[in-house]
Amino acid sequence: MRHCCEELEGHLRDGEVAIVYFAKYREYGIRVLDGGCAIQMIAYCPWCGTRLPASLRDEWFRRIDAIGVEEDGDEVPEEFKTDEWWQSES
Repeated sequence: MRHCCEELEGHLRDGEVAIVYFAKYREYGIRVLDGGCAIQMIAYCPWCGTRLPASLRDEWFRRIDAIGVEEDGDEVPEEFKTDEWWQSES
């Protein structure tokens, strides 16, 4: 299990609940069901109440900027397209 509880793990795996996890940024959220792509970020697990890890979104953009590539360009290193960039430092 890589998330805080079996409930969260199961819902993320099954995709039947509007909860999402963005591994690249280490962010959890709930999809806003308005037909768009908006997400309401969450800080606590809705099932067990555990505080979720802090987002790494700002750090991701800082590092991408530091290596001098566009965040949506083809030159983004492969490890920055997944959680590999922060998992390798844990």
